[in-house]
Amino acid sequence: MTLTAIIMQFLAPPLVFIWLSVLGLLFSFRRFGRGCLVLGMLLLFLSSIPGIGLFISMPLLETNTNWSVEELKGADAIVVPTGGYFPDEIRFVSAEHSIRRGDYGVWLQQQTGLPLIFTGGRTYHPQAPAESEVLRRILNLSPEKVWTETKSMNSYEHAVYLEQDFSKRGWDKKIVLVSSAMHMMRLSASFRARGFEVIPVSVHDHVTDFKHDADFWEYVFPSWEGLKIFRRAFYSYAGTFSYLVRGRISVSDLFHSGPSYLAAPSSWLGRD
Repeated sequence: MTLTAIIMQFLAPPLVFIWLSVLGLLFSFRRFGRGCLVLGMLLLFLSSIPGIGLFISMPLLETNTNWSVEELKGADAIVVPTGGYFPDEIRFVSAEHSIRRGDYGVWLQQQTGLPLIFTGGRTYHPQAPAESEVLRRILNLSPEKVWTETKSMNSYEHAVYLEQDFSKRGWDKKIVLVSSAMHMMRLSASFRARGFEVIPVSVHDHVTDFKHDADFWEYVFPSWEGLKIFRRAFYSYAGTFSYLVRGRISVSDLFHSGPSYLAAPSSWLGRD
């Protein structure tokens, strides 16, 4: 089990706040216990407010939608990491994050003419198909239309294996990197750590969809959506921290002076 998985399994909110409250109940006859109970319940309440989750997510999210595809044409390729899949009754199906990333990557390829790469390995089982191949099939793309990298299991390995493949092909390492908004910071840092020049283009996920679509009251009232946003932010920061601890990225890889873009939201968002 990876460090990120351990953190998410045992320390991620809201579970850690619930454990703190349970500890408080067990020792409620003592001042320490009552303090734990109050603190746990307070943290659980605050983490369920969507506005707080969005606030702590701000360093992770790109906001620049004022750009054109012409600004991407100096890159050598469009790279799209997959975002999960699952088996249904007859085959493997790409998860929502994969489809949104892949679909936008295809559109960018149509606009720019750049080579398109899907990267993602056999994360479900060693004998299962690779995520990148499943996404290619779901989007009805021929092998000639998209190059699939099939060995990587995480953000770091996406960068490692593509660095090797780019070197074999003699390609320069300037890429348009397409991924979900909350995933982009750790992902782009992983590629920079391997010597890539990255133009990040974030596609929307449930966090940015909520940010764009919610009204004031949805921002301030506690909800299950608030807990999801808070947990997603915690996951992104925990993953980044684990990469820093293991030396996969450096602090300097998290920052860059180049362009960074967010896809324009769908015109259907916010419509009743």
